[in-house]
Amino acid sequence: MIRPKNGVGMRLLADQRGTAVLLTIGMMVFILAMVGVAVDLGYQFAAIGEIEKSMEAAALAGAGKLGFNDTVFPTVRQSARQYGQFNPQHNPVFGNLISLDLNPGNAANGNIVLGVWNNGFTPSLDGTVVNAVRCQFSSQVSTTFLRVLGIQSLPISASAIAVANPPQVPPPVNECTLPIGVGSCPFQGNTSLGCGTPITFITSSGKGDVGAGCLSPPCTNSAAWVNLDGGSPSAGYLKNAITSAGAGNCPAATAQTGDSANTGNGMDQSVMNALQSVFVQQYNASSTVQVTDANGNVTYSGKGWKVYVPVIQTACPAGAISGAHTIVGWTEMVIAQVINKGKCAVSNDWSGNPWRAAGTTNGCTASTNDGSMRAVFGYFSCTIIPGNPTPIPGPRTALANRLRLVKMYQ
Repeated sequence: MIRPKNGVGMRLLADQRGTAVLLTIGMMVFILAMVGVAVDLGYQFAAIGEIEKSMEAAALAGAGKLGFNDTVFPTVRQSARQYGQFNPQHNPVFGNLISLDLNPGNAANGNIVLGVWNNGFTPSLDGTVVNAVRCQFSSQVSTTFLRVLGIQSLPISASAIAVANPPQVPPPVNECTLPIGVGSCPFQGNTSLGCGTPITFITSSGKGDVGAGCLSPPCTNSAAWVNLDGGSPSAGYLKNAITSAGAGNCPAATAQTGDSANTGNGMDQSVMNALQSVFVQQYNASSTVQVTDANGNVTYSGKGWKVYVPVIQTACPAGAISGAHTIVGWTEMVIAQVINKGKCAVSNDWSGNPWRAAGTTNGCTASTNDGSMRAVFGYFSCTIIPGNPTPIPGPRTALANRLRLVKMYQ
């Protein structure tokens, strides 16, 4: 057995000089690796923050262009893409411009998706209900230090939804708000069980025999004149509102849901003359319109003047309506017949119509007619609209983790 002379081998094995250097080098490698990981992850989080801002700006810009019909959809998509590019990634490590695909097919996984926000987002191309834009983007950022571990890139993604609350069934240009308040009885309990039923607005009391307009029990009015600007429903105000609506110059209504509006059910002759004249023009120029009940059954199909009217809180049955009443919402109404001085204004023979027994001429054949009778007949839609119809979208709200203003970077 060979033994090292003088114990040299044992002394070498026992010598610990230089160990601290090795440990320090090892720790430095570990620390540098951790710093490298932190740097790459920091870049990743910074990039996510950049595209979050970009998606919020893009979504807000797109939602701001919603016009609540599908003709504006291309403009919505272009605006979203433009503002996505206005808010680029700035660190050259990440690249720069964020280019969103327009996604005209509205695929759910596309960069720009149009849809409906109602406590959740549902993609849609129905221009009458679309009220939201979702912008989403995903990409990769290159790594620097993690490359030594074989990780060449890290994923980044962000999504934001912007809602532009639409006007509640905004009226087209030729559909104005008319100062006729509809009683709330058919809408009690926030239901629309009475939708599609006729509106009767007869003389000042709404009561009487068949010849005077009592068409079915309880023989009462279900509507009245109403001033939507806070004053009284005077003849001057009503004639101006009616003629302006007939000319397409929709009168501005300052009254909002929850406001108290003054009503009156007197049939001033000059007002009825103005209404008859405008109604005949609108009726003759109209195409066929349909009104359905809550079950989808057609309750009216024919010509008519389509307008928007306030729904006012009344007793049930409404009876003679006058004084101040609270506006509880708005609805769409089709005026189908006007009776002035006992005569029907147009020839409208819709089956089961309630005006046949109330006037004469133009298909109205009441056996007992009140020659002084003045009345308005129509049908209202199933929907009670919470807000005053207006073509101006409501406030925009970004629904992302952090809200930001739309910004343009130079």
